[in-house]
Amino acid sequence: MGLLIVFGIQIAFWIFSAREFEPSTSQKESVITIDYVSEFFLIDKDAGTEEWNCERFIDGSIQIYYLYVDESTSLDCTISIERNRGDALASYIAEWQTLKLRNEFSEVKIKIEATDEVFAWGDDSKFAFQLADDTRNGFAFIARKNNKVYFVDAWGILLEDPEEISEFLTPKLKIFAAESYLE
Repeated sequence: MGLLIVFGIQIAFWIFSAREFEPSTSQKESVITIDYVSEFFLIDKDAGTEEWNCERFIDGSIQIYYLYVDESTSLDCTISIERNRGDALASYIAEWQTLKLRNEFSEVKIKIEATDEVFAWGDDSKFAFQLADDTRNGFAFIARKNNKVYFVDAWGILLEDPEEISEFLTPKLKIFAAESYLE
């Protein structure tokens, strides 16, 4: 029990020691935003709300979190830069498991249709369509390259053709791969 308390205090210290930062222009360009999505889809981007949250943690790792939501669309793009590959692998696994749990317990049961052969990138990646009532209505993608993790959870935004998916994701992933993020 005492070990659990110590572990909890360490996690709380790490989380509460996070400091917000303003991402550079190129860091922002690596994120899939509703403005970028509107280049591919007819979307009334003013119908929803956007949220950015960018934090640097005590160990120097960072997280850039972007969220857009309206009545029919939800877009979450999260970039995590860890200090080493082991931490990045842990973040990669945790992010995907969190998506699966969130979908499992959502109001509308969302199924994950894993189709990794549709699109792959980096050292590790997963691609899946997200289904409600057995109908595809979005996708999820996560990739790890070295110590970086890139995650997209898109609902109400659907590309099904592998070539179109590549055209959509690859430009942002190239910027992501080139950016150092860490000071």
